[in-house]
Formats: sequence, C-alpha cells, structure tokens
Amino acid sequence: MVIAMTKGYSEQTAGAKLCIDLASDWAGECIADLNIEDNLFLMDYGAADGGTASEFWGKIIKDIKERKTTSQISLIGNDLYSNDNQALINNLSLHSSGQESVSTLMCAGSFYDQLVPNGFIDFGFSATAMHWLNKKVETLDDHTHALASDNKRARNDFLEQALFDWNQILEMRSKELKVGGKLLTVNLSRDYEDRYLGNNGGKTVNVHDQIHSIWKELRDENLITEIEYRNGTIQNFYKSPEEFTSPLTNVDSASYKNGLRLLKERTVYVDCPYKEKWRKTQNTEEFSIGLMETIRSWSRHSFAAALDQNNSRNINPVDILFDRLTSRIKSDPENWSLDYVEHHLMMEKV
Repeated sequence: MVIAMTKGYSEQTAGAKLCIDLASDWAGECIADLNIEDNLFLMDYGAADGGTASEFWGKIIKDIKERKTTSQISLIGNDLYSNDNQALINNLSLHSSGQESVSTLMCAGSFYDQLVPNGFIDFGFSATAMHWLNKKVETLDDHTHALASDNKRARNDFLEQALFDWNQILEMRSKELKVGGKLLTVNLSRDYEDRYLGNNGGKTVNVHDQIHSIWKELRDENLITEIEYRNGTIQNFYKSPEEFTSPLTNVDSASYKNGLRLLKERTVYVDCPYKEKWRKTQNTEEFSIGLMETIRSWSRHSFAAALDQNNSRNINPVDILFDRLTSRIKSDPENWSLDYVEHHLMMEKV
C-alpha cells in the first residue's frame, strides 16, 4: 500500500510542527542522557519533506555540539520511495551546510523494515507518521474512517492491524538502537474520551463524518461507483495510550526481549492553528482553504487510490471532494476545527 504526502507538506501542516515543538523538552532530556562519543547517529523516521522538524533538529544538534564540540554528528532522514525526497534532502542539508562536523543522509524505505544495522542509532525520533497501516483493511465499507464509523467489526480489524504494525515498528527500532540509545515518538492518538484528530468531543463537527458525507454524495450523484465509494477508506488508526505502551510492558514482545523499555508517556493536546488564526483575523476565505489543504495533505492519496483508473471522467471526483469540503468550512467556520490529540512516548534500549 503506497502512502504519499502531498508536495509542499510542511507549508500545509502547521499543526504537525506545533506537535513536534511540544516534544522538544523530552527530546532535550533524551540527548542530555546520552553517552556522547566521537560519532553520534540521529534518525528521523517518516520525516516527509523534513520541514516541520527542521527547527527541532537544529536545536538538538546545537545542544550536542555545546556538550562536546568534537562530536561528529550524522542526521538520517527517512521516508518512503514515493515521498518528495528531493525536498527532504534539501531540508536535511540545512543542518550540514557549512558544518564539517555534521553530515546529513537520506534513507528511503519503510519504517516497518529494519533500515540501519543493529546497534547503530543513538537517538531516534518520529512525529505524526506511525498511525498509517502497513496492510490494507477491507472490512470498512460504510465510512471513510474506522474510528468515526459504527462498524464494530471494522474497528476491531483496524485495531488488530494497528497493534500488529506497532509491535513490528518497535521491534525494528529495538534492533537499530544502541544500548543506552533513546527513541521518542510523537503520534496522533485517541484519548480516554475517544477524542482524536478530527473529533474534539463535539465542540465542532467531526471532520471524518464530513469527509464521508461528501464522498457518499459523490456516489449518490454517480460521480464515483459503489466500489470506489467502498474503497475510499483512510487506512490509519489512532491508538490509545495503553495500546502504545503495550509492547513495552509485555515481556513476551519482540521489542521487550530486545531490551526496549518505557521511560514515560503523556497525552498532549494542540488546538487547531488555522482556527486560532481565524479567531484573530476573521478571514474565512483563508481559513477554509488552509484547513482544507491540511486535511487534503494527509487524506488525498486514500481517495485517489480508490478510483478506477480505467474509468474516463472529465472532472476528478477527488478534486470535487476537497472543493466541497472547502465550501462547507467556509459556510460555517465557527463549527470547524482540526484539533490534535498526540501521544508522546519516550523509550530506551537497555
């Protein structure tokens, strides 16, 4: 299953940067606890174009160099082959340009696989990336997102796949980390009140319900087929705190056997930056377009992949989907917001 974020990802995801910024304190703790030797290897998993975390990594590199000026630092950026990797290379190079002691590398591939040798990484980091599933779940046929659906079977199937994937991710990272190395993940999550990205507990509309409503309209208007409607599923799942920590408390899990341990975890909330700006400016046109673009940046590929490429059309229904989404936001801006529920998890290999 190919996942690709849209080009210009960083410009369209102000919320993701805020989530990363709020993890800087724990990242500083991770770096402070490291036994810094001559060579230090840092890795950003699922980095997209690298722009949202550029300031984050700049601060980490600065902190390391202040502790030990002779350290040779290598920052590795990772994402899929289908990613906008030229943009990632450009953003990574900002950290190494003019600095002899800092090198930046790109590693193309899936973080479901082992990406570097055993015992190689001192500090690993990932933000808003590891909620995507590695294998397509096909039992959701009445909604576009499992958590917004009443389909209990589909929700259980998505959860089962998400837990399998998360165990696999942590197993791979537990191999790659050095003993004493730290791993910090910042993931979209689901809290104890079942709130998640797109569902802020009823303060505003459920974004996923709205997306589904438009997708269903397109089917009813014969702009997409029944099969395309059923295939239009966003293949991700927002895990709960217990689901995130479960491999780290299960002595029989592969990651636990490899020495990966839970240090601490927390849930962090980030108010929608587009809505906050709208409250100040009341510029509804800017708000509706900005909010639509951030939603489109991570969801468009799911709907584009659902279309039958042999079906000739004058207008792409996916474009219609986001045009209508913009119109809905514009018509009722007070009732729209994309608030983040994030889970921070700090781990160490012992």
